[in-house]
Amino acid sequence: MFGFEFADRKTHHNFPFYDIEEAVSPKEVEKISPLVWQEHCVECAMPACYKTCSHYKPRSDGRCRLFKYGIELIHNPEAILGQNVVIDMNEWAKLETFWFTAGMSYNELLKIDKKVKVLGVIAQRLKIGKLRRFCYYVKEYYTRKIGDKNKDIPNLFLCEIVNEKEPYRLNLENRVDNQIVYRGSFHVRTGFNRFLLPMSKLNYTDGSRNNLLLYPEGNKPQLLNIVSLELITLKGEYMDKYFPKSEKKVKCVVWDLDNTVWDGILGEDGFDGIKIRKEIVRIIKELDSKGIINSISSKNYEKEAMEALRRNGLDEYFVSPMINWTAKSENIKALVNVLNIGMDTLVFVDDSFFELNEVRMNCPGIRVCDAKDIEQYVTTDIFDVPVTEDSKRRRISYQENSKRKMAEMEFSDDVTNFLRSCNMVVHVNKPIEQEFARCYELVQRTNQLNLSAERLTLDQITEMVNSSDYDCYRIKVKDNFGDYGLVGFAIFDVTDKKNVILRHFVFSCRAARKKIEPSFFEYIIKKYHEQGYKRLILLCKITEKNRLMRQVLEDSNMFVRTEESDEGYKLVHEMTEKMVPLNLMTISMD
Repeated sequence: MFGFEFADRKTHHNFPFYDIEEAVSPKEVEKISPLVWQEHCVECAMPACYKTCSHYKPRSDGRCRLFKYGIELIHNPEAILGQNVVIDMNEWAKLETFWFTAGMSYNELLKIDKKVKVLGVIAQRLKIGKLRRFCYYVKEYYTRKIGDKNKDIPNLFLCEIVNEKEPYRLNLENRVDNQIVYRGSFHVRTGFNRFLLPMSKLNYTDGSRNNLLLYPEGNKPQLLNIVSLELITLKGEYMDKYFPKSEKKVKCVVWDLDNTVWDGILGEDGFDGIKIRKEIVRIIKELDSKGIINSISSKNYEKEAMEALRRNGLDEYFVSPMINWTAKSENIKALVNVLNIGMDTLVFVDDSFFELNEVRMNCPGIRVCDAKDIEQYVTTDIFDVPVTEDSKRRRISYQENSKRKMAEMEFSDDVTNFLRSCNMVVHVNKPIEQEFARCYELVQRTNQLNLSAERLTLDQITEMVNSSDYDCYRIKVKDNFGDYGLVGFAIFDVTDKKNVILRHFVFSCRAARKKIEPSFFEYIIKKYHEQGYKRLILLCKITEKNRLMRQVLEDSNMFVRTEESDEGYKLVHEMTEKMVPLNLMTISMD
């Protein structure tokens, strides 16, 4: 809620269009507090400053006009309280609210908002400054008394803002009895912005006067387009959306550098002024040995940062480091594309709450960790991954892949000739016992290229490999740039002498999109056709994650989709059809 009594009834700005689906909606809110935000000055010393301050402009009640047109409400039935707010801030302006209030249901607050809004409308119509101020005080007193009846404070501060112009920063403070107990800042980018701050960060003090303050960094003039500025508790399913508690195993940890990997700030303290954190070095090396990739998203100059890592023997441990001045969420999105893994398999580590929040809000599904908590966090089950010979060299494999991508750029869009130039050799055979663990690891870790989306146990894999009812194949790949290792695992049901059925097929994302999959199927089709089988049937399960697998198979033009249902469909290849060989790589039974 906002103290809009001193605004004209005629609005001076139009609220920009935005996708309301991005904003937190009332259905997501379990509790909300009746705050009343009002205009104030960052350096207020009233009333003496009215005579001495060059920025003083009288409001209708004699106080200082900090907002050019006051707080303008614009009707929007889809926003949390049915309105958006536009504030044209002058220099030194801030939004402020007393925070004695506690949570109540959304419907209860909506009734209160309608009641107190009547006072605001009356005050606007009266146009008498002291009466306007009186109406505001009544509203504030009323909401505070209601809030004091319940001490169950909501657990999140929600700030949603739309920005049509250049990015800027907003500072947020909580002052308890005029002492600053929290100060942070939000980087408001162009477009829609959402910030969710856990209440524990604000250091709320029960029984004392808590004031929340929001103002532009540098105390500069700024136009604010506010969607939400509330204290809320989200319903459980929506907490999971913004603060995921996924049990999915971690594939990559993305590190900040300053005050995270080392103590100090490289740009200020220089090479000699920073001190590497030994416990972080231990964690990075331990993750690397388990096949969990380490990468970087840091606001630094790349050359200097990599030199600092080299001096401490760490530069070789990171894959595709993103060291620049771009928003960290954008770096992480780019990293996900480079590594070809899911956002929900990443963990981002940083010492700055702002950066953690910026990434959390703009990279849905990612898990974030404060740098001070990482030692304990890496002991949780999500870091407990199978360790195989392939996983131990995973970092090297990704680094080799980076060289492939650089070489591929030289071929422009001629992907076919590039693949031929790599001289790939694909080794296909029944897995031996020492390879069962890697096959199991693939089944457990692979999401995007998982045909059945089933998580077979190691015992199930062992049983099927040793059964005469199934033909099982592991796929290994090498090329000019290095050894991919064991990247694929397939299980074919051969109990029907006419139809061979592919029950399970998983393929590593780091080897995807190199025509290895269709080349493998070309080899398999030829083999089973020679054995007298009439068709190859692929049983595909539809999940949110395995769209890439479906696309790869359908793009191969080897199969016809049939018998669709909500859960899945079949892809069928009639072996009477003649295929044009791809001739992109050598496939052999080793």
